[in-house]
Amino acid sequence: MADRRQFLTAVGSALGVASILAWSGPGVLDGTEPTHPGGTVVIENVANRSVRVSITVLEDDCEAALETTVPGGETQVYREFVAAEAGTVLTLAAHLGDSGSPKTMEFLPAGGETNAHPEVARLTIHNAVEGDADWIVEPGTR
Repeated sequence: MADRRQFLTAVGSALGVASILAWSGPGVLDGTEPTHPGGTVVIENVANRSVRVSITVLEDDCEAALETTVPGGETQVYREFVAAEAGTVLTLAAHLGDSGSPKTMEFLPAGGETNAHPEVARLTIHNAVEGDADWIVEPGTR
């Protein structure tokens, strides 16, 4: 009975440590740390074709904008593309080629007011012809 209790305690402890590590954020389990400062925009084109991308900030008090062509299979990084006060949410809009509606997302370039990590916006282009792309938010550095 004591062996079974020790075994179950060990299994429970291992699961607890694994869940803490998994929820501690990126870099803890895979050995990587955030590498870009908050407010950075990363454009990754995993498609085979080049695509013209324009990104704007929708808030009136921020004038950041960029227009570029991203070759197929390449990634472009715009470090500290936009800055804001902690807790300020900004909305980015990406237009791909001549596609109609923009892909939008919200992020906290300087992080939250409660000491949350600054954020990096990553746009992944899956199909340049159809304008198929996704935004995700990644943790950034201070």
